[in-house]
Amino acid sequence: MRKLFTLVAFIIGSVLLSQSAFAQPCATLQIIGPPGGTIPCDSALNLTALVNFPTGLSNTDVYTHGPIPFAPQPWVNPNPILVAIDDIWSQVVPLPFPFCFFGNTYNDMLISSNGQIGFDLSQAGMGNAWATAGWGPAPVNNVTFNNTIMSPHHDMLPTNAGATITWGVTGVAPCRTMVVSWTTISMFSCTSQIDSQQIVLYELTNVIDINIKNKPLCAGWNSGVAYEGIQNATGTVAYMTPGRNGTQWTAIDDAYRFTPSGAPTPVAYSFTWTNPLTGAILGTGPTLTLPAPVTLDSVACVVSVTGGCAPYSFATTYQIGVGKVNANFTYEKRYGCEEDTVIFNNTTNPQTATYYVWDFGDFNTSTDPNPTHIYANQGTYTVRLIADHPPCLKDTIEQVIVISHPISADFSAAGSVTAKDSICLGELLNVTSASTPVSILTHEWDFGDGSPTTSGQTSNHTYTVPGTYTITLIITDTLGCKDTATHDVFVDNPPFEAFIMSDSVICVGEPVFFKDTLAPYVQSFSWDFGDGKRLDDVHNPTHSWDKQGNYTVWLIGNYLICPSDSVSKQVNVDAYPIVNLGPDTMICPGVTSAILLANLNNTGSLSNVWSTGETSNAISISQPGYYWLQETSNNGECKTIDSIWVKRDCYLSIPNSFSPNGDGRNDYFLPREILSSGLTSFTMNIYNRWGENIFTANSIDGRGWDGKYNGVDQNVGVYVYVIDAKFINNVSKQYTGNVTLLK
Repeated sequence: MRKLFTLVAFIIGSVLLSQSAFAQPCATLQIIGPPGGTIPCDSALNLTALVNFPTGLSNTDVYTHGPIPFAPQPWVNPNPILVAIDDIWSQVVPLPFPFCFFGNTYNDMLISSNGQIGFDLSQAGMGNAWATAGWGPAPVNNVTFNNTIMSPHHDMLPTNAGATITWGVTGVAPCRTMVVSWTTISMFSCTSQIDSQQIVLYELTNVIDINIKNKPLCAGWNSGVAYEGIQNATGTVAYMTPGRNGTQWTAIDDAYRFTPSGAPTPVAYSFTWTNPLTGAILGTGPTLTLPAPVTLDSVACVVSVTGGCAPYSFATTYQIGVGKVNANFTYEKRYGCEEDTVIFNNTTNPQTATYYVWDFGDFNTSTDPNPTHIYANQGTYTVRLIADHPPCLKDTIEQVIVISHPISADFSAAGSVTAKDSICLGELLNVTSASTPVSILTHEWDFGDGSPTTSGQTSNHTYTVPGTYTITLIITDTLGCKDTATHDVFVDNPPFEAFIMSDSVICVGEPVFFKDTLAPYVQSFSWDFGDGKRLDDVHNPTHSWDKQGNYTVWLIGNYLICPSDSVSKQVNVDAYPIVNLGPDTMICPGVTSAILLANLNNTGSLSNVWSTGETSNAISISQPGYYWLQETSNNGECKTIDSIWVKRDCYLSIPNSFSPNGDGRNDYFLPREILSSGLTSFTMNIYNRWGENIFTANSIDGRGWDGKYNGVDQNVGVYVYVIDAKFINNVSKQYTGNVTLLK
């Protein structure tokens, strides 16, 4: 392929202050050659140099000066100098270009720590005076001001943190600038006051700019005087900024320019053409002709300017496409199943090349002008053609040829329920071809179970018997070439699970026994009892529930391919009723009113059975005795019983005999604390058979008669008692009868 070269117009210079009246003029050099920079084979090369040098440049013996817009160069430059050194001139600093100042040409300069550029190299490393209060306005003939630029000159102390004095070069010759910056420097004796100022020297035009970012006033030191301007070498001529010539003043974001305004400077040009690689001179003058064959890749032109303040030289380079053959070719591909043929058509210019070398990219070559090549394998090949036609330079072109008509069978299989290539019995299996190329194939599907084959890029099938099957896809392209892909698919048995349980209606805490039936090919199974409890892979479990409710019990089976399956049953769990008839109580039959017995928990809705045979929520009793209530839960399974003893009250039990023999048994007749209840008053009289009153008692809690009269034991026999009793229900009653005294 022919190398394409372009004409490079190298513009010398830069725009310094935008396209305005304050921009500095620049010189340019342009080389005009063949369109596109490319020479046809066997052609000569003709070049013309065009130079543009600014007019109106003046000698530097006279200056004009005045304010300009504030547009400073960078404040911190790459070359630090006079680091933290006060009141001194620097060592010699080389200028990047000759600079004319007051009619003299300088290649070096000095920088002072007090804001000056000087051209008197004898002051290198010497002190720089600061005590200028009594000097008066410039010009002042002394070594500090002679041959200097003051931006301004005043007493600074470059030792504070962040203070820098730097210099650097910007732009491209012959339109460069030399920049010196005093940045963030304390004033001497007023160290909190910070100064930043700058001098810019312009190549070619010899213009001087002074940029002041901030110039404070330290009136208490050296009377606060400062000088801004330029002064010649003899101290006889000075151009000073008005109001800034040894006076007190301040400035912020301020710029001032000093422009040479002497007689115009006549200039003359000369041109030299060279080989940039060897430096050999090819010719002089504004034009150059190189005869064929041209074997260079580039030509340099140097323009030398004489006259005026200083000589200048600058250059540019022209890139050439020299005398090369334009190698090129086209090709036609003819495909086969096993091998492919490519026919090459050589379109090299000129067509009369002496010889050709073909590299087909598969380690085979040819020197035929228009070869035909057979590729044994498909792939991507880089074909290279080298064409040579002396005396022109030979040319090489490379083209990538893709010999790719792959017939590659491939497919994916997935079930309709889950995206798996194995399925559950009865599930629809979908197959999709991923074969290449897509658009020129026919498809034949064999599902491996003896069913008829199908066609199409996609197909589906349902297997009727579990097992493993091999699916085969055969594809055919338009050339009749075939390829085959196979894929095994597993058809899983359908899921099955069932269970029985010992009871479905139970009480809290009662166990239920389960018996399961699962398919033999189940992979894993689990029980979910509906109460947050699970069991994994446990056959025939037992479970009980600790809270009443309706629970769903699930048996879940997991299978190799088929989706998980489950079966469920309901269990009703009821709580035992809570029955509370209260504490035991007492009754006075026939005296006190009837007592109402009921469950203090007041369930109300449960089934009730009383010991009396009644089924109501409450019963009324009027006789002492033991009573019980049985309540049954709603599901009829859970029963609870509570009982109550209703004791007799308001009675007097009178025995018919007693034996006061001191054996601790029946030693007293009618002890009230044992044989009575509910008494409020009591009087008992005992009479012998002669009617004699032998014992009287009226205490409701006394022991009774001990069988004595006046301390003498009475004889065995029958005695008569008369008892008057009154009970807590205000009922009074008299009891009479016989009691036998025994020994």
